[in-house]
Amino acid sequence: MTFECLTSRGALSLGAALLALGGQACAADLGNGAAAHSAASPATNVGQTTAIYRVYNHGLHVVDATADYTLTELGYGIRTTLHAGGFMSLFLRMDIQSTAQGHFDHDWVHPVGYESAGYSRGRHRSVVLQYADDAPHIVTLDPKESDREDVPQAELSHSMDTLSAMALLLENVRHTGRCDGNAHVFDGLRLSAMTSHGPFKGEVPETFGQKFKGIALRCDFVGQQEAGFIKDSSHLDVMKAPHPGSAWFQDIPGVGLTAVRIEFEHPKLGQMTAVLDHTPVIQP
Repeated sequence: MTFECLTSRGALSLGAALLALGGQACAADLGNGAAAHSAASPATNVGQTTAIYRVYNHGLHVVDATADYTLTELGYGIRTTLHAGGFMSLFLRMDIQSTAQGHFDHDWVHPVGYESAGYSRGRHRSVVLQYADDAPHIVTLDPKESDREDVPQAELSHSMDTLSAMALLLENVRHTGRCDGNAHVFDGLRLSAMTSHGPFKGEVPETFGQKFKGIALRCDFVGQQEAGFIKDSSHLDVMKAPHPGSAWFQDIPGVGLTAVRIEFEHPKLGQMTAVLDHTPVIQP
């Protein structure tokens, strides 16, 4: 097993895993319950926020992840970038950038488009999704993976990309203080069911040089792949199993509620941990 398996098109499940960026993001319909709407204040800025995370696996710093995002009352725009970091940067080339745009409507998201492109596993890879009739449609998928089962278009209704899932989580946690719900996430290859619960108050774990410490709101989530499996895979049972994770949010002055740590179980690599490297930068 090598770290290359993280650098597939689905790696920005990490991006959201990052920012739930988990492993995959804990995407959810978070607006349920009238009492929730007074639990958290909205963000204190409407400019672009840039957050940088260090990602660890088996005790090693393996990835640097940057998320640039803008959230307004009406919509969102997100760009995430992944590079091999720390020890892994010495012998692994990885450079993946993903973008997503969409609208907010009644505690839900309506994505417009998603793109992910970059170099991984020895070649350039790209995926482009556009949305119509409340479902993603594949515009570009390069290279095509003939050893993988196709996800039927009929199963993609109401699903969203990983970055739109991240926007949904962050916006609703900030405005409602809740993270209970479920959604379906499609990255161009795989369709996964996501559920989330919380928040729960607790201390942020301090391993891996955690800089943002103390009491935080923790959202727990579970991702489970439902379609898009590799044919005749010897790891099919592992890929079909539920994979849990958690994200810790703190109210950073001038920034608002921000994911300061994300932990999630990668189906092949095991436990992954992303920690916020420093206070996010706000650009008007």
